[in-house]
Amino acid sequence: SVGDKLRCLDLSNGKELWSFAYDAPGKFNHPGSRSTPAVDGDRVYSCGLLGDLYCVNATTHKAVWNKNIWKDFGGKDLPRWAITQNPLIYGNLLIVASQTPEAGVVAYDKMTGELKWKSPALSGGVGYVSPSIVKVAGENHLVMIMAGIGFGRSASGGSVNGLDPLSGKILWTYGNWQCAIPVPHAVDAGEGRMLITGGYSAGSAMIKVQKKADGNYEVTELFKNPDFGAHTQPPILYKGHFYAQYTINERSDGLVCMSIDGKVQWKTGEAPPFVRGGSIMADDLMLSVDGSRMLYLIDPNPAGFKPLASVELLEPGENWAPLALADGKLLIRDQKHLKCLK
Repeated sequence: SVGDKLRCLDLSNGKELWSFAYDAPGKFNHPGSRSTPAVDGDRVYSCGLLGDLYCVNATTHKAVWNKNIWKDFGGKDLPRWAITQNPLIYGNLLIVASQTPEAGVVAYDKMTGELKWKSPALSGGVGYVSPSIVKVAGENHLVMIMAGIGFGRSASGGSVNGLDPLSGKILWTYGNWQCAIPVPHAVDAGEGRMLITGGYSAGSAMIKVQKKADGNYEVTELFKNPDFGAHTQPPILYKGHFYAQYTINERSDGLVCMSIDGKVQWKTGEAPPFVRGGSIMADDLMLSVDGSRMLYLIDPNPAGFKPLASVELLEPGENWAPLALADGKLLIRDQKHLKCLK
């Protein structure tokens, strides 16, 4: 890679309307971008592979401000698979996880780029997780998952952390989660519960956070299940069941359904295979890419895998990008093309 390029396309016909590029020389395994831009009014926010965080004006197509979330906070050697952050807009803040010795998570004024807060360093190694918002006792908590050090079942030192999104204060920490290369963010399961998932033998953990009478927080582990996990995409929660693609380096479970209390209902295995692809809900149906060639329309049903339709759409490859749905149009991509489907 010689640089990062932000492109704006006309949704109706795919024509490029404008683009914004900057130098970012580097080489990483696995081609493709690592981040989904966030849009707020006429501002577009994106984070590149080297940690370049840009706010671009969609009207003028020029940078309003930019920072480097890695170098600005003492980051040394870049993570093996590069910086992976989806910027999170929260009120007047833009939040990303720096994951450096000087700052675990940082928040900027979304309009000016002024640093509003930085959290202390968080326990664990650098991973590929973006912060997410989970409701705890009626409050919004910013949840950040850190990587375990080591590999597989021997990893240690990882953590799941709840922060105050307005100040960066660490409110609680859960230490019984170890994933060497965590990617999916925490999924809000309601009632203060959240599901943490990963590949590399990590599986899943459901935790519950409650506010105590003294104002502090208590974390309870509800269950762990090595037979349900997610490598690149967070699970989908629908009507009390989670759905995720759990083909990883160590196992080929395909698309898996697990109840909210941690019991696996079914898995497709390799018939058909689902390998790190994206899924999205639309009108009570699930659209899933198998991570390579196929797009499936699925009735999400705990009774069994119920495909309603499928079509071969993509060039075979590591097609792990999330799906996007807007105005009845589904955006789907492989390593060479972006396609828009009705």
